[in-house]
Amino acid sequence: MAGFSVFFCDAQRCSIQPVRAMDPDHAIAQVRGAVPDLRRVAVIPDELLEGVDPEQLLQEWIQAKV
Repeated sequence: MAGFSVFFCDAQRCSIQPVRAMDPDHAIAQVRGAVPDLRRVAVIPDELLEGVDPEQLLQEWIQAKV
């Protein structure tokens, strides 16, 4: 199991959920089970977030037009 940060938005808010999962799809499935109304989701392995401010990254992700 590896550490992942799942960035997500539902009908009310955007947030980051840290999870331990086998792979990115497993990480999304864990968050989807807790937050059934996911509208937007992204997964980043924790090792890629070293030295990065996750809250700042979340704000940039929210503002990005995808």
